Amino acid sequence: MGRPKIRELSPRALSILLSLILLIVLVVLWAGHKYLRPFPPDILVMATGMEGGSYARFGELYKEMLARQGITVELRPSSGAVENLKLLGDRSQNVDAGFVQGTVGRIDAASGLMSLGSVAYTPLWVFYRGDETLDDLSQLKGKRICVGPQGSGIQKYAMELLRFAGVSSPPAAFYEYTYSKALQALKNGTADVIMVTGQTDNQLVVELLKRTDVRLMNFSMAESYTRFSPDLFHVVLPEGVINLESRQPGSDIHLLSPTTNLIVRRDLHPALVYLLLKASMEIHGKATWVNKAGEFPYLTKQDDPISEQAQRFHAKGGSVLYDNLPFWAATFIDRIVIIIIPLTVLLIPLIGAAPWIYSWRNRSKYLKLYKELRSIEKGLRGPMALRAGDIEARLDGIEDTLDKVRISTAFLDELYTLKEHIQIVREKLAKRLSEQPKDAES
Repeated sequence: MGRPKIRELSPRALSILLSLILLIVLVVLWAGHKYLRPFPPDILVMATGMEGGSYARFGELYKEMLARQGITVELRPSSGAVENLKLLGDRSQNVDAGFVQGTVGRIDAASGLMSLGSVAYTPLWVFYRGDETLDDLSQLKGKRICVGPQGSGIQKYAMELLRFAGVSSPPAAFYEYTYSKALQALKNGTADVIMVTGQTDNQLVVELLKRTDVRLMNFSMAESYTRFSPDLFHVVLPEGVINLESRQPGSDIHLLSPTTNLIVRRDLHPALVYLLLKASMEIHGKATWVNKAGEFPYLTKQDDPISEQAQRFHAKGGSVLYDNLPFWAATFIDRIVIIIIPLTVLLIPLIGAAPWIYSWRNRSKYLKLYKELRSIEKGLRGPMALRAGDIEARLDGIEDTLDKVRISTAFLDELYTLKEHIQIVREKLAKRLSEQPKDAES
C-alpha cells in the first residue's frame, strides 16, 4: 500500500475560511458605518433668535469655535425660543441644535430631542418711560407693553408673568414688536414698556441701559415670583457691575431670569455633541453681570431629557483623544474602537471554534472508514455472514480509500493508527478462519 497523500490545508478550505472571516468583517463595518456613523457631517444647523439678541450672539460664538475643527455652522435666525423648539421638532427643517428657554415648556421624552444642559441666565429686563419708580409688574396696568414677536420665548414668558401680576387684559395693551421696532416705539412715545430677555450682549439691552430717559425695573418681590414658577431664578445685577468708576447701577438691581438650555436632536453625531459641549464650557463658563465664573454650563434643575454624553462629559471632563489629536483623527479612533469591540466579540468565538472545525474537517475524511471497519469486526464475532474473500475485499477497499485521503500532518498518526487497526482485523479474520473446519470457508 502506498503512503497517504497529505497537505496542510486545501486551497478551497482556506478560501472558504478566509471568505467567512471577510464576510463577518464587512458586515460589522457596514453596520458600523450605517448605525455608528464613523465620521460626522461637516455642517451643523443651529437655530438662534432675533437679530441683535443674545441667542444670535451665542450662535456666532459657536460658529467661530466649531470652524476651528472644520465644522461649518449654519445659523438659522428665528423669532426666539418657541420657534426654535418647533424647528428642532420638525425633521423636515434639518435643524440640529438650538437655544430654548426653560420657561418655554418641557421636552417630551418621545420628541427625539435632548438637552446638553443650561448654558446661561437670560434675565428679564423691564424698561419703562416716566418719572415714577416701578418695582413690580402689577404696576403696568394700563401701560402699552412690547412683549416680543409671536413665536419668541420672551412673549410666552412675559405674558405668563403678567398674568401672575394681574396684567393680562385691557386697559393694558400688548405689542408684538421685534427689538428694533420696540425700541423705535419707546423712543417716539407710542409704547411705555419694553420687556426683553437676554444677556448684556443683547443690543437692545445695551442700548436701553445707556438711555437717561428710560428706567430699569428693580423687582422688589423677585424671590416671590420664583415660588410661582420653578423655571425662574432670582438674580442680581450688582451695584457698579456695569461701570465701577461711575458706579452704574447705583444699587443692586433684582431681576427674574430663566435659564437658556442648549437643545439638540437625539440622533446628532456624538462627535458634534462633544464639540458643542466643549464649546459651551468655553463660551458660557465665564463670569457675566449676573453670574460668577464656572456657574455655567450645568445639568442640575433639568426636567428635560439630558444627553448621557453630556452627563459623562460634566462628570468626567473632556476626552483625551479630542484634547490631544486633530478632530478628524480623534473621531476616527473613537468610532473605530466602537466598531472593533463587536467585531472582536464575533471573531473570538469563530477563532475559538476554528481548531474544532479544523479537526472535524480532517477526521471526517476517515471516520466513515472507521465505522465500516467496526462493522466488519463485529461480523467476525458470530456466524460469518460473508465469505472470507468478500471480507478481504472490503478491507482492501478501506485501505485503497485511505491511501487517497488527504489530511494535515497533525492527523497523520491517526491515519496510521487506522491502518494498524485494519491489520488487526485481518489477523482476527485469519484466526477465525483457522478455527473453522476447512470446508466452512467454502
